[in-house]
Amino acid sequence: MADLELMASEGKPVVGDMDVRRLSGELGESEAGTAWRLAALEAYRNEELPPRGVHLWRYTNPLNLLPREALPAAMPPRDLQVAQLPDDQPAILLLPGRAPEMNGAAREAGLTVSPLLTDSRDARRSGLATPAESGYFASLNAAAFNAGVAIRVPAGARLEQPLRVIVPAFAETTLPRLLIDAGAGSELTVVEEHVDGREDHRVIGVTEILVGQNANVRHVLAESWDEGVCGWLSVRARVERDGRYLGASATLGGHRVKLELGADLAGPGARSELFGVVLGGDGQFLDHHTSHRHQVGDTWSDIHFKAVLTGKSRSSYTGLIRIEEGAARSEALQENRNLLLSDTARADSIPELEILTDDVSCSHGATAAPIDPEQVFYLQSRGLGREEAERLVVQGFLEPTLDMVPMAVRTRLDELVQDRLTHLGGAR
Repeated sequence: MADLELMASEGKPVVGDMDVRRLSGELGESEAGTAWRLAALEAYRNEELPPRGVHLWRYTNPLNLLPREALPAAMPPRDLQVAQLPDDQPAILLLPGRAPEMNGAAREAGLTVSPLLTDSRDARRSGLATPAESGYFASLNAAAFNAGVAIRVPAGARLEQPLRVIVPAFAETTLPRLLIDAGAGSELTVVEEHVDGREDHRVIGVTEILVGQNANVRHVLAESWDEGVCGWLSVRARVERDGRYLGASATLGGHRVKLELGADLAGPGARSELFGVVLGGDGQFLDHHTSHRHQVGDTWSDIHFKAVLTGKSRSSYTGLIRIEEGAARSEALQENRNLLLSDTARADSIPELEILTDDVSCSHGATAAPIDPEQVFYLQSRGLGREEAERLVVQGFLEPTLDMVPMAVRTRLDELVQDRLTHLGGAR
């Protein structure tokens, strides 16, 4: 253990006060925003890179996710050419060192969108779902994020179309941070897409979602990085009284990827659902941790995660349900299923329950199994080739989970999944 701790200490990027002040000034942040960053920097200094023996890092070496350059990270060139935003739906482009770019549909959607921490309110709202003190990578992002956006939805407002937030991994190190603040009784859907990248590019991202009383927020995280990208992404919601949160994720690309997804149920009547699909191949290593924390009673949560693995890919899943003292009459469900398409693919699953009170209902389940040869044989007997038959079996495996995703974003999610399934077709 001593050797691991020494290695972690040596790998920790050094970030100074003046570096943070300079970055905050370049991004036009308020005095309160700069002070918030400096407080996060102090939290970062108190954090050590997690050693491999720590529970949630047993499958992923954190050194593989660290930036390859000094922090704060260098900004990409101003003349960098990126894909244009779509015209048919509200969309935001988030790039390091630039203000968020919006298309016309986003400007007309009734949202308030601004660079994060340029409004003094951001310093009061940031960190409510994911405090800087909640872990090494969370504190690093809070102190040194170089691409930030605050998205506010007024109380009672309802967005008709999903809002796309596109985050390319063009820079050598991209540290995006999103704050989605939904007022009481509001409703919106956000599709956060992490795309592109190059060999050895790194992404360390945090998304905080504040769901006000009786608000309804749906968030889709679609990660389809190019080969060679390594990253850590955190999405966490805080759900107030009678609020509803639905978080869906699709992990499709990258080389080594760790996602931490969850919600705090902070008010009576709060509900949260997490759905995830993972498609791994080509030696990918995909590590997921989900958590639902029932902080008060009369709350409900559900988690469904499915992984399809081929080649020498590996998936790990750790899912925590925690019901605090005084959170009686809470109900929580959790399920993780893994489908292995090759003898060299591997899936690890660790469901966890921490129940600190009585009068609750909880259940969990996990499986890992190869594809059913009888199903493949049946489809082949109907004239299909083996590859097409296996693809139909995989689609049937994923369909129940994908059916839980709102129709407003199902089409986009299906496109990404189908593209990845095609790519994995021959990777046995």
